[in-house]
Amino acid sequence: MSLIQNLIHSLRNALSVDTQVEVEERYLSNAIDHADLERRIASQSRAAGSMVPLNIGR
Repeated sequence: MSLIQNLIHSLRNALSVDTQVEVEERYLSNAIDHADLERRIASQSRAAGSMVPLNIGR
């Protein structure tokens, strides 16, 4: 039974698509220490800020 459950779990993981929130959370959770976490948050803030001009006029 365990083999079948592992197969189904692997298949589900292979077919599922990660959402943007999951990708961002995984990126932040892979931080090594507090300084790395702050650097990752800052880089995400800069990336989000650079996208702001693209949304003007919509």
